[in-house]
Formats: sequence, structure tokens, C-alpha cells
Amino acid sequence: MFPKAVFAPIGQVTGPIGWKSPAPINDVYVFDLDTLVPSPKGRMDVEFARYLTAFANKRPCYILSNTSITDIMARVPSSLRAACAGLYAAGGTELWVRDELVLQHEHDFSDDLYEFMVKVIQTSAYPEKRAPMLENGSATLRLCIAGYQSTLREIGEYAAWEGEHDELSTIIHEFNARFPDYCIHRDTATSLLIVPKTFSSDLVMRHLLKRHKNARLVGYMTPAASSSYAAALSEAFGSKDVLSIIAGPSDVSQLLSYEFRRLLQQEQNSAAPALEKVEA
Repeated sequence: MFPKAVFAPIGQVTGPIGWKSPAPINDVYVFDLDTLVPSPKGRMDVEFARYLTAFANKRPCYILSNTSITDIMARVPSSLRAACAGLYAAGGTELWVRDELVLQHEHDFSDDLYEFMVKVIQTSAYPEKRAPMLENGSATLRLCIAGYQSTLREIGEYAAWEGEHDELSTIIHEFNARFPDYCIHRDTATSLLIVPKTFSSDLVMRHLLKRHKNARLVGYMTPAASSSYAAALSEAFGSKDVLSIIAGPSDVSQLLSYEFRRLLQQEQNSAAPALEKVEA
């Protein structure tokens, strides 16, 4: 669905994102990683990566993920990472540019919080826990009872078990009662993401607008991201911005096909005056 889509007038319709004449040339694109690689253990399709790399070479593109930079690097090929203007890892608390950390929100989690998380792991009734089950970022803490080294099959088995027992909802309830200075998000069906309230994902929006003055933000997110760790960012999209809630790569490909057509029209429009001067 396209909750804040801007539609072009008749004669300029190329898709859900439209423009007034002349077409804007300062759009900045943000992709939730799960719209590009839906499987938590998957790697981006080669042809799709080439397609997105070609687009990222023409327009500023960022990838946002709830996971670590290590996970992003495992799922996104180096050519696309290099073409992107930046990678927001660990829920947006870290910005990486060409595999170098350039911005970091830092936080020291208390011993009390760590002790609570260890107790959660120890008391979980899930029988097939595999260490490690906690993942630290500079200002994030992620929990996956199944373990971060689990295979896709093992994660699926845990998801089915969790669907029946609903342990994570109980953990969230207890955590919120005990640690009011933190936000805990169910960022996937099998994991929880904890961030201090000193950080909010709408800071990503503020930072992008500092890097790209007067830009219009075009975002592609999954329902899970837009309703959990990236909810504040989603809500920060203004009336001129465009946020599309989508399922995965096929939706991205379709929407980017419209964007490529926009780019072609912009290039043709900018080349026309120069051609007229030559002919004169």
C-alpha cells in the first residue's frame, strides 16, 4: 500500500510516485533491508543487486536494517554497498559508508538489564536454544532465543514454537514494567530489539536532511519495520515525502522501474535546452 503516495497528473503517470513540473532531482531513497532480502539468512539475488546498484549510482540510496553491519555485509554484495550513500545498521544507531563507520550512537547498558536478559534466556521453555542468543550494537541489544547461529530451518521451528507459546509477548511486558527508559521492539517474528529512549529512528530522518538539503525522502519498508524499530522514522515522513509499505524485492523492482523512467525523463528534459543552444 502507498499511504502517502504523490500521484502525477494525467500525461505524467509513471507509478505511485509523481511530481510537479519540473521533476524533482533531489530525491533520497531509503530501503529497509528486508524489502531487498526477505530471508534472514538469505543473500540478495545477483540480478536484482545489479539492478539496484545501477539505480544507486544515479540517486542517493541508503539501506536501513535492525541487524548488525556484519549481517548487512553478509546479505548485500560489496558492489551495492559501495554504490549506496550509506548503510544504517543496528536499527539506525550506526551509519556506515563504504564499510567504514562514520556515525554512531553509543549507550552503556546496565548490569541490571543484562542480568534480566540472561535470566530470560535461562528460564525460556524453548528446548533447542543455541548460543549466542544476544547481539550487541553500539546502542542496541537484540535477543533471539533460537540463537543467531541457527539455520533457516531452525529459526522456522522456533517461529512455530513461539507462535504457539507466545513467550516474547511476556518478555516485552515484563521488560517494559522494569526498564521504562528503554524501548523494546519485536523487530521480527523471532527476535526483540532493545534501544535506549535517548535514541529514536526519526534521528535518521534528521541526519539525512542534514546530508541532503531540501531533499524529498522516498522510503520502502516492510510492515514489520514500519511498525516496530522504524516506526518513529515512518511517522517522520512529511507531506512531500513518499513512504511505501511493501512486501519484498518484486515490489521494489516494480517501483524502481517507474523511478528509472522518471530519471530518463529528467535526463531528456535537462538535455533539451543544451541541444537547442547547439542548433541555434
